[in-house]
Amino acid sequence: MDRVEDLLHEALSEYAVQGDAYLARVAERMSPGMGRLALVVLIRVDRFGALREADLIAQLRLPAAETRRLVDDLVTRGLAARTGGEAPTLVGLTERARGLLLDAADERRGRILDSLEDFTLEEKEIFARLLAKFVQRDDLVVRSLDLPQRG
Repeated sequence: MDRVEDLLHEALSEYAVQGDAYLARVAERMSPGMGRLALVVLIRVDRFGALREADLIAQLRLPAAETRRLVDDLVTRGLAARTGGEAPTLVGLTERARGLLLDAADERRGRILDSLEDFTLEEKEIFARLLAKFVQRDDLVVRSLDLPQRG
């Protein structure tokens, strides 16, 4: 009999593989030849607003040279812009990038709804609460508490 942690590990590993493939497809649609790590940079900047390159390096846990290369590539593609002169240099999104990320978010919501189609409302609510708790994101746990409560 499988242990629950083994089943979770297998499911999460599969989810990670599917997630990486999805990010790669979205990145390619946004700008041909762009990799998924560049998309991760865009998603981070979209979530937190303009970031210093040093903050991106820390958040992504990538070497500084690789992070700068990703940002350079995004600037060349017209998806990111550097502001602030010499130091600290901020990395922000262009309007084009914002629009593409909004389109991707709409598609992602649709894909999630499709995946949850066979779930009852109660199962969806429980899944949202447990997933937020599992990934230890207090902000998501608090927001999941706003979901309709069952008696």
